[in-house]
Amino acid sequence: MPKSLPPAGLLLLLTILFSNGILAATMYLPSLPTIGDQLMAPADALPLTLTVYFITFAGGQLIYGPLSDRYGRRPLLLGGLVIMVAGSAACALADSLPALLWARAAQGLGAASAMATGRAIINDAYERAQAARAASIVSAALAIAPIVSPMLGGLIEHFLDWRANFWIAGGITLAVLAILTLRLPETHKPDPAAGPLLPSILRAYGFLLGNRSFLTFGLLNMAIFAGLHGFSAGAPAVLIGTMALDPVSFGVLTAMGSAGFFVGAMASSWFGARLGLRRIIDAGVLCTLGGAMGLALYVEIFEPSVTAIIALRMLWAVGMGLALPNSMVSAIGVNPATIGAGAALAGFLQTMGGVMGSAMNALFPAGDPLSLGLAFGSTALLGAVIWWMNRDAVAPPEKAG
Repeated sequence: MPKSLPPAGLLLLLTILFSNGILAATMYLPSLPTIGDQLMAPADALPLTLTVYFITFAGGQLIYGPLSDRYGRRPLLLGGLVIMVAGSAACALADSLPALLWARAAQGLGAASAMATGRAIINDAYERAQAARAASIVSAALAIAPIVSPMLGGLIEHFLDWRANFWIAGGITLAVLAILTLRLPETHKPDPAAGPLLPSILRAYGFLLGNRSFLTFGLLNMAIFAGLHGFSAGAPAVLIGTMALDPVSFGVLTAMGSAGFFVGAMASSWFGARLGLRRIIDAGVLCTLGGAMGLALYVEIFEPSVTAIIALRMLWAVGMGLALPNSMVSAIGVNPATIGAGAALAGFLQTMGGVMGSAMNALFPAGDPLSLGLAFGSTALLGAVIWWMNRDAVAPPEKAG
């Protein structure tokens, strides 16, 4: 059994774990047009490769989370990563769009273990205030993954081919699996006196679904992720297909937009305790609303501009970095007895936001900047409505420290 790690070592391992999931989910996106050409798939069907990933990613968390409460975090996490390696290899070998969709589903099911158990580990290892700060630090470090992912994917597409994206993702996952097997301690001691499994799972989920605080924070996270993955799924057709960017330039410019997440997460880590939960999420929601609605208005009023699209997406990402770590920790921690189930259900709602956002692009013409802006803006408006209708109840005014 691995020896206990110092806090910095645990944070580093969690950062590696979460970053790997981001790479596996999105590294191939600059290759979407090529995948469509080689597999003879229509452009408006290609976002489904992201959608099916997030469907199984969401559903898998509902299984892994409560099982990790019962059996411990380590075995569920490591077993899921094995499935993820197999799914990545199947993606690389796919010879049709249906085969790729099935393989992406397997990849997402394996990746679900990392998100459900990893978030539970943060709440296991830290008190609530420390958990919020730890989540902000991990989120700031995680900002590197969205920056690296499209850049790496663009370079792989340019110098190798789209299948190499999945071989490399599988290799990274295998390396992460080896590191975690050697270095990750068990953070949750299972209760041998726990009652029957299914009734205890249903009780935990029933409590969470009836809790206003959990639903507010969980649905806010869902709206944020709808915007994140809706933009990720729709942007290649706009920036590469319509605006004629090459895959490498697309990766670099998208990475610049993602840098806003790092800024927001670091600001949350530095100022969260001083400003309080309410103010920091207020600021995040306003930034996401300004960036996403601003993009929709800009492309409607002015000639679409790559610079403007990336800048407004960066403003939105600052808001995500401010709001997401705090709302996620708040959702998971509503009841210490349901941390695993809370992490799973919060992750499920968040991931279903990704499904909603990526699927929304299929309702609009592929490659249309205004359609991208409307889909993106609607998700930010949804998040703002959820937060402002419930903030007084779940986050009363706090005196600045």
